[in-house]
Amino acid sequence: MLSRSERRAQGQAAEDRFRAWLDRCRLPHIYVEQSPMTFPENLHSTIKRPDFLVGIPTIATIAVDVKAKRIYDDAILIDADEHRTLANFETYFNISVWFACFPPDEPHTCMLILNRNLEALPVRRAKGKAIIAVPLKLARLADERRDFMAAVLGAISLR
Repeated sequence: MLSRSERRAQGQAAEDRFRAWLDRCRLPHIYVEQSPMTFPENLHSTIKRPDFLVGIPTIATIAVDVKAKRIYDDAILIDADEHRTLANFETYFNISVWFACFPPDEPHTCMLILNRNLEALPVRRAKGKAIIAVPLKLARLADERRDFMAAVLGAISLR
């Protein structure tokens, strides 16, 4: 099991990989500062800020929450409270939120998951935490050496 500082370092490495991917693709993006002072106190337990806002010129902005996540039993585990609070962010700001999950031991691999696709999935408990096991079939495998926009468009499904 990883220590808190090791998990934090993995998370920072995943964010660095994501930022480098966006830079290579020359997409406008903003890192969202995470201090509690950046939004109203009455929303502290209601919404979670994503890590990045990514501009898709002439189309829209998407929000991305970056994670360092390993795959367990053909699923990616997402904290149920994070899903809920990011869903609130989507509602309040009318911006779609995506998870960009980078398995720490798999270079060039990213799993893209649309937050709202987790709505129908069951919440279960693991080690005292409410989690959602997202089957890999709901994630879009992306190679960070390729175009980010192509990966996002490939991840969008109308089914």
